[in-house]
Amino acid sequence: MQNQTLTESLASFDPEIYGLLQQEVQRQRYTLSLLPTSNAVSPFSAYLKGSIFGNGYLDHHALTSHMKLEDIAASRAEKLFKADHAIVRLSDIGSASRVVFHALVQDGDTVLSFNRRKAEHCSGGWMHFDFLNFSINPETEVIELERVAHIAKSRRPKLIIYSPVNYPRQMDFEELRNIADEVGACLWVDIGQNAGAVAAGCAPSPVPYADVVTFPTSDSLHGPQSAVILTTKELAEKMDQSLLDTGHAMVKKNVLAALATTFLEAGTAPFRACCEQVLKNAQALQKGLRDAGLKTLCGDTESHLVLARLPKGTTPEKAVANLGEAGFLVKGDEMLTADESLTFPILRLSTLDPTTRALKEPSLQTIGHIIGDFLLSAQDKAATDKAKAQIRAILMDKPLFSDEWLPTNISLTPGYGQKDLNISQEVEAENKVAQSERMWSFWDN
Repeated sequence: MQNQTLTESLASFDPEIYGLLQQEVQRQRYTLSLLPTSNAVSPFSAYLKGSIFGNGYLDHHALTSHMKLEDIAASRAEKLFKADHAIVRLSDIGSASRVVFHALVQDGDTVLSFNRRKAEHCSGGWMHFDFLNFSINPETEVIELERVAHIAKSRRPKLIIYSPVNYPRQMDFEELRNIADEVGACLWVDIGQNAGAVAAGCAPSPVPYADVVTFPTSDSLHGPQSAVILTTKELAEKMDQSLLDTGHAMVKKNVLAALATTFLEAGTAPFRACCEQVLKNAQALQKGLRDAGLKTLCGDTESHLVLARLPKGTTPEKAVANLGEAGFLVKGDEMLTADESLTFPILRLSTLDPTTRALKEPSLQTIGHIIGDFLLSAQDKAATDKAKAQIRAILMDKPLFSDEWLPTNISLTPGYGQKDLNISQEVEAENKVAQSERMWSFWDN
């Protein structure tokens, strides 16, 4: 009797989980994610994350001062971002943030942060800081560094943080460095979902100016769920000690292997082309929204991000829920401003995932128009059904990861790349099993 494939075996052994897996395949195929933190993982990274590297890990009992996978991942990150020192042994951006706080500031210190970013990573009562806000001028809709300098001089923060998750424009990092130096503050820049563009040279890098740079390694870099801390040689020892003090003793070999390949991939021409397309798509999305009559915030986008201002009577929560019914995953927010009494209800729309899925400017402009028309409509069943049919038609033949962004000519797993989209990407696991069986058969003979 012919052996069952792994997929067939899972379907018969655990139909409940298999059913959920197939639902997820269909959801990802026919739903368009415009979430800034959502993107498909590179096939190389996905393979290594699920490889036999994941059968074990090294903790503080087994770690030596030099662990090869960690060294390779760190050195590649340093080379890619032209940084003095990289820390790659992190589970997510929240843990990276706690390492930085522990190293740079003390309980009760004043922190000046764009939109009070990183305050969310101080929950749990482990440390308390006096967070001050700097944000956009509600009239000009841009960050005015003169105002940032005024706040810094009057309040003398120990740390200045810039994390542009709500800002689609580029920052003058040199001037931000000057402000920090004038008041004796450290400068921390979390580039977030701009990490891919910075790595590819498609966006200015804060590395020459900041004391610390952090970023997640999924979304824009197509890597595993993890994070990186880049720092100067002067702060390297202090940051390494903070890493251990905050409990990051365990090394996950499969994640480090995936990270190492992610950084190598981010230095290739196809990756740069992908990042360039992300920006073109963001500009097209913005045009589509405006053509439909929807306003956007902060002028013309210079990144993956488009801030769509919600029409009167539509809250971020309502927009997210209604667009979800129509086949769109979006992030709603209240944009803070320099006027503490005034906020803007917005959607934070990113073109990272649509670009990975091979969508180009005409499609993104159409998508912007669809979203604008929907938000300016009654958002009833008829409008929902119309938008859902329109987006399904656009996504019908689109992969989860376009092979045009791959650094080498490989055959993608069905359902992941351009071919046979009806089969789950998890079929890759079958190939691994088959390879193992052939290997054991060879040794048995």
